[in-house]
Order: sequence, then C-alpha cells, then structure tokens
Amino acid sequence: MIGAGGLAPDLYGLRLVFVVDDIAPISGGVPAVVRQLSLRVAEQGATVQLVYAHGELDDLTQNLEGFAFRPHGLGRMWSWGAQLSKGVAQLSQNVGSGPTLFHLHGIWAAPQYFAARAAHANGVPFIVSAHGMLEPWLWNEQGWRIWAKKKAYWAGLAYPALSKATIIHAITPLERDHLRVLFPKNQIEVIPNAIDVTEVDEIVPVERSKTILFLGRIEPKKGVDILIQAFAKAKLPADWNLRIAGPVWSSKYLVLLEKLVRSLELEDRVKFSGPVFGDDKREMLQRAWVMAVPSHSEVVGLVNLEAAIFRLPTITTPNTGLQDWESGGGILVSPDVDALFAALQAACAWSDHEQFERGLASRRLVLDRYSWRAVLPQWTSLYSSLRQG
Repeated sequence: MIGAGGLAPDLYGLRLVFVVDDIAPISGGVPAVVRQLSLRVAEQGATVQLVYAHGELDDLTQNLEGFAFRPHGLGRMWSWGAQLSKGVAQLSQNVGSGPTLFHLHGIWAAPQYFAARAAHANGVPFIVSAHGMLEPWLWNEQGWRIWAKKKAYWAGLAYPALSKATIIHAITPLERDHLRVLFPKNQIEVIPNAIDVTEVDEIVPVERSKTILFLGRIEPKKGVDILIQAFAKAKLPADWNLRIAGPVWSSKYLVLLEKLVRSLELEDRVKFSGPVFGDDKREMLQRAWVMAVPSHSEVVGLVNLEAAIFRLPTITTPNTGLQDWESGGGILVSPDVDALFAALQAACAWSDHEQFERGLASRRLVLDRYSWRAVLPQWTSLYSSLRQG
C-alpha cells in the first residue's frame, strides 16, 4: 500500500500518458477522475498527455496535451480509430530525456488495449485502473449474451494485453479482492477516488427541502428501480418527493422506470430532471434532504463524495466500496427494496439538527480520506516509485 502521509514527491521530468476512451464530463465518474487527476499531477510538474476517443478537451488544453483518435465505422463500438495503434505506439517511445509512464483508465475499449500493447513492446511501465468495470455484478447480472461477449474478449484480447501491467490499481479493498482473482500474478495497489473540494470550501447554509435526490447515470446497475419502489413503500407524507437527475445511458431502462412510476401512481411526486451541471447541480445538492444511491456495483461513486462536500448525507450500498461511510453520518444498506425503504423512513424522520450533523460528519470524512489533499500524495508516490524502478 502506498502511504498517504507526508509531502507528495514532485513529478518534474516525468511524462505521464493517460489513456481513456471517453473524456466527456457527461459520461460520468471515470472522465471526472481522469480530468482531476491529470490536472493535479500536472501541477506537481509532470508533462501530461491524454489519449481519448470521445469527448472534448477544450477546457483543459492549457495544462494538458490532448491526442484524440476518433472512432469511425464499425470501430465506434470499440472506440477504435484508424490512427489509434500508430498514435499510441509513437507516444510510448521514450522521446526526450525524461522517463515515460502510461496510466490506462478502463478495460473494454480499443485505446486501453493498444496502449497496453505499445507500452509493453517499448518497455514503458504502465498502470491499469479498472474503475469497477470488472466487478462481479457486471459479469453476472446482465444476461448470458453480455457475459459470453465479455468472457471471449477478456480471454482473447483484454487479459493478454492488460496482464502485462506493472501495477493494477484498485479503488477499494473490495475491488482489490475481486481484481486479485482476475490478475493473480500482478501487483495490486489500492488508492481511493478523490474529489476536488476547492470550489465548495465555503457553503452558505440554505433551507433544505423535503426532497430525496438521486444523481447519476440512468442505467440498471444504479438501482433506480429499487429506489422508486422503496419510495412508494415508505409511504412518506405527501410533501416529500423524489428527484432523479442524470444522463440516460439506457433508454430501455428509462422506459421501465417511467412505467413503474405510473403503475405506482407517483407521477406528481417522482420527477426526472435529466443531466444537471454547474449552478443547477450545486443547488440540488444544497437543497435536498438526503441523497439515495442504491447501486448494485460501484467503486466509490464520486456522487457520494460530492454530496458529502455539500453536507448532504447519502444512503448507499456496501457495493460502492464505502465501507467507512456510516462513520461519517451516511447510511449503508443492501440494494433491495425493504432495506432501502426502511432507510428512507429513518432519514426523513431526522430532525433538522440530526440532518445537519450527519452532513457535517460526511464532509469531514471526505476531507480526511477522499480529498485530493489526502489522495494525491498516494498517486505521486506511486508514479515516482515507477519512474525510479
């Protein structure tokens, strides 16, 4: 384990190549992590180059050098573009006087596959961050067709390339245990996700509304159907409402959710808001009473950390890897209707004082364990150890 204490070593002279298939902020947690980590290590003196297939890097170009290899034709399903293989091969060549290190974010797309091959071929050390993409639920609970496709791709392409990694990165101890089964011969390091708290250091208290908030992608693994059923079963007073905000990743799932709302006669109390950003998102986090994130599979979903910074307690599941969440005022439940409805009843019965104290405790937990102040030294220590190795 890389230690979190002490001063972070600087990264001057190191060329870090980050590889991700999608960098668009709307695409969720992985782009958010990559964007923040890229900027933070650039501030530590590293030269950061970012390889991606989807999204735009316009807002980061003053600090990073971007290489967009756009997919086309049949390659779109795999985020593959004609120049990708040649491009990452050139980036893996150790030009200049400083050492090079690759950091791959994700598992299933062409950029990670070709980057792993290129790095290994040119003797460049590389790290693979799975970001929860290899969690058991994602293998076993999405139907036999997806399972079969994943197994074939894993055996034929992904594992032979990614198992050459110098380090496999896990976000939580639970993910480490799962990855150890898939990468039995690799060194695995645990470093948690982190959140940028600088822009919300000062929060003006506002009156909170009787709103239960879900914020995240609309897809089956997020458990929104469980949340709607639990909200109905909790039989809360009529002035309580459920707000579901986030981009739609599965139109079929959204149709199922809307049908469920109608069948439970909750049209006036359950609202779908679509994706939210900036001030709209900030206001949601400041005014909701509690957030509920009943994910089947997650690795420290950033939305829980973000809510905590705004002193908003969250109800989430152990499957998010937040084993310490209840020590910070949150609630952990299994991802099922009965457990969640009981938690909703309890949360909505909090006094104003208890709600405030739980939110404050959540904020303190994140600052102590999941802020960049706590996490960045772990990354810079790991990067420095690899360039010296």
